[in-house]
Amino acid sequence: MRPGIAAAQLLATNPTLEGAKLALQGLGLRFPRGRRFSYPLERSGDLLSEAVVLKVSRPFIAHKTELGAVKVVENLSWETLEEFAQGVSERLGAPVQEIVAEEKIAIPEGGELLLSVLNDPSFGPTLVLGEGGRLTELRRQLTHWSPTLPASQIAARLEKLPLAPLWFHPYRNLAPQMEVEPFSQLLAELGAMLTEFERLRPDLAIIELEINPLVFRRGEAIALDLLFQVQERKEEKAAPGHRPDLDRLFRSLTEAQSVAVAGVSTSNPHNLGRVLLGRLRHSFKGQTWAINPKGGELDGHPLFKSVRDLPGPPDVLVLALSARWTAPTLKEAYATFGDRLGTVLMLASGFDETSGGQELGRELRQVVDSLGSIPVLGPNTMALYAQTGSPGDVQIDFLPAGRVQIPSFADPKRNDVALIFQSGARFASCLDVLPGLGFRWSLMVGNAYQTDVADGLALAARDPGVKVAALYLEGVRQGAGQRLLEAIAACRRAGKWVIIQKGGQTAQGASTAQSHTASMSGSHQIFKDLVSQAGAHIVELESEFRDLLRLASLYAHKPLRGKRIFALNSAGYEGVLLSDALARGGLELPKPGPSVSAVLQPYLGSVLDSTNNPADVGPATPDAAYGEALRAALETGAYDGALVAVMPHGNGMEGTFPPYDARPELLGPSLLAIAAQYPQPIVVSVNGGREYEPFRRYLEDGGLAVFPEAERAARALAKFWALENP
Repeated sequence: MRPGIAAAQLLATNPTLEGAKLALQGLGLRFPRGRRFSYPLERSGDLLSEAVVLKVSRPFIAHKTELGAVKVVENLSWETLEEFAQGVSERLGAPVQEIVAEEKIAIPEGGELLLSVLNDPSFGPTLVLGEGGRLTELRRQLTHWSPTLPASQIAARLEKLPLAPLWFHPYRNLAPQMEVEPFSQLLAELGAMLTEFERLRPDLAIIELEINPLVFRRGEAIALDLLFQVQERKEEKAAPGHRPDLDRLFRSLTEAQSVAVAGVSTSNPHNLGRVLLGRLRHSFKGQTWAINPKGGELDGHPLFKSVRDLPGPPDVLVLALSARWTAPTLKEAYATFGDRLGTVLMLASGFDETSGGQELGRELRQVVDSLGSIPVLGPNTMALYAQTGSPGDVQIDFLPAGRVQIPSFADPKRNDVALIFQSGARFASCLDVLPGLGFRWSLMVGNAYQTDVADGLALAARDPGVKVAALYLEGVRQGAGQRLLEAIAACRRAGKWVIIQKGGQTAQGASTAQSHTASMSGSHQIFKDLVSQAGAHIVELESEFRDLLRLASLYAHKPLRGKRIFALNSAGYEGVLLSDALARGGLELPKPGPSVSAVLQPYLGSVLDSTNNPADVGPATPDAAYGEALRAALETGAYDGALVAVMPHGNGMEGTFPPYDARPELLGPSLLAIAAQYPQPIVVSVNGGREYEPFRRYLEDGGLAVFPEAERAARALAKFWALENP
């Protein structure tokens, strides 16, 4: 039997501080020898003859040192105990009830740690390890992980902590304090204990398990102070009782035959329902039904007075109604069609994200929950959009025609990016600025009364046409964290990349998220640690999100297989900056071999060194040198990718002004030809003003990822490498 399982069984029968201590000892932790004294003192029994540490164990004191509730005593006596208890009682303003006297343990330099279990509202029990004592609050050098993480991955996380070289390896003249492998195994068994305890005692929740300090000494892990507390598990406010039927949701996206829109105005052409209906009738090949309580006609099409009057159950029902009418109309639709009702989009805001919408929110939640597994998006959503090449693709949004360009490849099979956002506006802002994005489908979940980002990611994991899943979220609802982690893991098992940007990382951002989609943001560090462990790649900035998404989409079929990059630049400072950015991202710039130098040398002469990487070709070098050198470098097989940094102002260049494809040796045609011929990904930067925007577009239209600066291109390339090598 695993030690963690045996420890959980022991703890389940004795869920007290003493039971926790015995369970942890079974995992391999040692506790100092000691004795407890109730106060007032009963002077009986033997006292420890060695140096001891006195600590007040009752009442609980959060910061014992500050109140003098911890004291080192070289020679323990009854008089010393009495004096210690009275002094703490006076400073505390309450009587001391219990004192612990433990053997004094010398703490080695830097060897004081914190080991704790947190109950995160989104992810459940989460383990924490880092620097202990006062450093815990001052430095916050901690790492978090799920109880199910295997020992090998725990070890990898521990090695990234700042004091890991001191704890686990010889450091200067100091021997390692602990071996990382057995300690990681101990932590893995602690995780197993927590998981099994939850199964054995579903009536109890561990609300506190903290060892601070935990000490490494001569290969031992010693717990100097343990806090442990359980309480009866409260009936928590349940998340939606039903998960959406993902097969039905996907059919609604790609095989829809009918879409109904409730809330279509006959008098206001800018009404959301009216705009959405117009867009839908332009793009959708199936039937479109409009609902307006007055009935009549609109543009030669009938208006139905209510959902009861529709010819049949729509594959998609769009509720473009005010918050007041959303729940009654949804209730009526379900009463009419039952389980035959298709996916529902609720556009209205004004629920949980506003101070006056809570009652409307409660009413709508009840109706949504009564629908069972019928997929529901929103409220406060914006679009449901697919371009898989299927005749049943739905393209629902309320953006006026011409305002947003929806990027895609000519071959629908190349469209392999799924966008799963909490914010509807991200649909427009993300797509409109990303040329060359192979966008396949998108879900905007809004306030997520049922379908949330975890469900959307689970759908991406099941769709064989998705290679890249990009998420923007502002929080993870209570209990939904494990579903998100499972969906990430499912994507990674299927060979898909998951890119996440999370809003609400700061207190101010979390507050703003509450007023946006009513999302609880929670601890960003716990989110970041657990989600990255599951295999997702997290980016902090909007520009990073866009850049990485562009690379992942363009080069999903030709990922970066290794760290070796060949770079060409025509401005020396860009070579310096891109070198720094690549190195910071863990990529390498091996020097070119003789064949590459031989190509460059005639162009560079004695002015520039042809054996460098980046190869600085200077402003006077003609276009042909770029293509010839790049081809020679990739031909050697010594490089896994390339970066071409173009400073287009040089007098040697011809191809940065039209006609760009006048001759094959010009910069644009040569780069596109090489990109089509070789399996290595190539990124380009064009560091020039608006005069060179048409040249950038020419390269982008040809399938290259183009950036405005070399440093930004290098950062994106490094993050692209990290997708496969977290």
